[in-house]
Amino acid sequence: MPLLAKLFPSRSSLANLEKHDSESNKSPIPAQPVATEEQEQLISATLSRFAQVPVSAIFVSEPGWNPRGLSDEQAALILKAHGPNTPVAESSLSALRMLWGAIINPFNILLTILAIISAATEQIPTFVVMMAMVFASTGLRYWQELKSMIQAVNLIKSVTTNTRVLRYRSSGSEELEIDQRNVVPGDVIAVTSGDVFPGDCVLITAEAITITQASLTGEMMPVEKTVRLAATSPGETFDLLHNVNVCLAGTSVVTGNGHALVVSTGKDTYMASIARELSKRRPENATQIGIRKVSYVLMTFMGVMAPIVFIVQGAVIGITPEMLPMIVSSNLALSAVRVARKKVIVKRFDAIQTLGAVRILCSDKTGTLTADLVRISLSTTGTGDLSQLPIELAYINSSLQTGSRSPIDHAIVDSVNQSEQDIFTDIPRDGWVKQGEVPFDSSRRLLSVLVSRPGGDGSEGLLITKGAVEEVLDACVSVYNHRPSPSSDTSEPLGLDMSPSATLILTADERRKILDTAQRLNEEGLRLVAVACREQLIKPFMTISCSDESELAFIGFIGLLDPLKPDATQAIKDLAALNVQVRILTGDAPAVAAKVARDLGLIPSRQHSLTAENEKDVEASASSKGEEGLILTGVQLAALADDQDAYNDAIDRCIIFAKLSPYQKLEVVKALRAGDGGRAVAFLGDGVNDALAIRGADVGISVDSGTDIAKEAADVILLEKSLAVVVDGVIEGRLTLLNTLKYIKMATSSNFGNVFSVLVASAWLPYQPMLPLQLLVQNLLYDFSQASIPWDNVDPEYLVAPKTWGAKSIIRFMVCLGPFSSPFDIITFSINWFVYDIRTLDNPLVPLAQTHWFLEGSLTQLFIIHFLRTGKVPFIQSRASVPVVLTTFGIAGIAIAIPYMPKVNTALQLTPPEPIYYSYLLAMVVGYALVVHVAKTIYQLAFKEWL
Repeated sequence: MPLLAKLFPSRSSLANLEKHDSESNKSPIPAQPVATEEQEQLISATLSRFAQVPVSAIFVSEPGWNPRGLSDEQAALILKAHGPNTPVAESSLSALRMLWGAIINPFNILLTILAIISAATEQIPTFVVMMAMVFASTGLRYWQELKSMIQAVNLIKSVTTNTRVLRYRSSGSEELEIDQRNVVPGDVIAVTSGDVFPGDCVLITAEAITITQASLTGEMMPVEKTVRLAATSPGETFDLLHNVNVCLAGTSVVTGNGHALVVSTGKDTYMASIARELSKRRPENATQIGIRKVSYVLMTFMGVMAPIVFIVQGAVIGITPEMLPMIVSSNLALSAVRVARKKVIVKRFDAIQTLGAVRILCSDKTGTLTADLVRISLSTTGTGDLSQLPIELAYINSSLQTGSRSPIDHAIVDSVNQSEQDIFTDIPRDGWVKQGEVPFDSSRRLLSVLVSRPGGDGSEGLLITKGAVEEVLDACVSVYNHRPSPSSDTSEPLGLDMSPSATLILTADERRKILDTAQRLNEEGLRLVAVACREQLIKPFMTISCSDESELAFIGFIGLLDPLKPDATQAIKDLAALNVQVRILTGDAPAVAAKVARDLGLIPSRQHSLTAENEKDVEASASSKGEEGLILTGVQLAALADDQDAYNDAIDRCIIFAKLSPYQKLEVVKALRAGDGGRAVAFLGDGVNDALAIRGADVGISVDSGTDIAKEAADVILLEKSLAVVVDGVIEGRLTLLNTLKYIKMATSSNFGNVFSVLVASAWLPYQPMLPLQLLVQNLLYDFSQASIPWDNVDPEYLVAPKTWGAKSIIRFMVCLGPFSSPFDIITFSINWFVYDIRTLDNPLVPLAQTHWFLEGSLTQLFIIHFLRTGKVPFIQSRASVPVVLTTFGIAGIAIAIPYMPKVNTALQLTPPEPIYYSYLLAMVVGYALVVHVAKTIYQLAFKEWL
């Protein structure tokens, strides 16, 4: 508390504070929701009021707030006014809403309408079957979604977190731990390494504080924060995400400690503004749009054909795809089970199918493409030549410093400890003894350690300093010569000779060369730490201070980066093979994102650029000339807002979108979805800054280690943060969609053919070619045979391109392939008419005629599945899965057996056919297969598609 006492004037008593209670109960932060475009501006205005003035002025403008903390009474009153500081992503599981969503499905609605028509016309068996399919489909969808949602809710279930706050009491200021949910605006909190800010805060004291705000900005490296002691200049603008003293809710302390004033909590935080946007109704995704269009097609088909068939036949059986909702639901359920084995939770039932339609995958960089870890990439001299000396000296500095180790310190120590070649081959690692230290702070941006050299008498010391490039250069007067002269003393530890002959004066020209090297390495995506040192005589009981950080010799740089994940490059290649483009949307710096993109092959490497220019390869140089043409920053994007054509062109052209705000990420996703006539876009991210884009995409993907708000917005949650899992999801989605389309195309074409056959029969035959009950059983046998379609194989060539629901494709398939079954139905009618002489209604052989069509229709439909499921030659070039083979042949056996089964044949009014009929039947099945295969070949040549 001494630091607080120095910074702020004391208050005489608790009573002196209580006179302001009425004022403190009024929140300076408006609580009502605001429009999306105003949210960020309002939060910025609120925070800037406290962040752009000196710390001491904050408590003058808000007299009810106290640098020593609120009183218990004040805190209770403010808590009552503002409500608990609850996580914005926390929400209850609505089982009823989920059930309603499973019921209100276009295919369910279609089948329910047809079931009601059947009931109204006293076709009760048909009504029962159709409603059974609706209930089965709804139940399967509801159970799968409920199970997945329970898993997701368990993942985002909040864990009670305590926060240290100051409370002003009669005995003075006390520090105590309270539930984070009880933190209120005006609270002063104490923070240290690892603490998460419970609300939007402004620092009022800080000792070498760095925080990580990757969840908001995407920046991997910790950001330095400090206290504002003077007001901002009149022209200075306030940047909500990039500032010196504001710490937003959800960010956490990496190093240092201090105190912060809580300005906003709960629904008034920046995180909550994003949550309000997420609460809006979600736009339809590609799968939902496709299903809606296909439903309209089927409804139109039923609306036209059902009355005609009903008039001539007295029922609508045979033209309705009763199993459609069930097939769709079972396909989706099976895909959810398959991906669950690969550690994926599917929150929304159709998300995997939508993933199969994705043409563009937008991904955050940190932790998805990269390992989300700081690693040493290189150690160089000031001119960029490789040298081990900078990393050797940095290791001594980092391993012996006693303050909070930053990620950079950990990276340096780990790099040396894990190195395959021992850097310290001749020197014991415990030979360096620390004699003094100047800890890091955010104003100096330096950390220095004084060590005694191994093997000496302890009086010969070495001051090793590392830190920000310009700050280290400012403390240097010379540059170490890494090319030793013949007179250099190589017996020195590390081969370090600090004699005047081994160093060069740091001239303006030398400084410029060093800064040019730093700029070049920065442009390659590396973050740099500079290293310098000098000899210093060690005296007993001596101490060192900031003033000793002078007259140093510049040694070189250490380059750090977040390395690519081991599977990232292969995953990008796999996605490219699946015709899925990858775009990087990040809040990180353009240079860092470009480095990642080059390493992944998303943009041309610099070496390729030079080669292209040297060879005067016009096309290659146009693409690389251009690395800048493939990168767009948030500022550049905002500047294009008034020119829609230029904006859309930039969105389509660029691969990397850097320094984006959360709202800009959402706008990029929307623009990508709208481009090229409409595209399915997925977004993979884990931070608060990704949540809006996750929800705005056709399919949003997050990870179990992501922020609660990102997991709440996502359709799919990965339990393993890997792009390889996304590749599996894309393939699984395409398998699911293609198998569903198989059923729809086969069912609609078959039903379309049935309509023609029924019309011909009604115009020619004096009797019903098949009774409604017989037609229902035949239809159910066909439908049950297709229940195995979700387990079917898909030819590899159908998986290489995104696929979505296409109403035109289904109509074309139905119209072109459907009528080919009718000629063989007519042949059956002709056999009954001419061979068996069944020509009148009272002919006792009418049941035999109906049996003939029952068998012909059943077997041709069943065996033709193998021809329609692939564009290749079945059984030879493409084989169905074992479940499909067993099901189709098994159901065919049942269809043949039904006329011979006692009681069953009586109930269905079927009679065993003569053996000679099976020769006609075999000829018709083979003939139908050959005709369909020829038609299939012509169809593919004409329309360049099959499924």
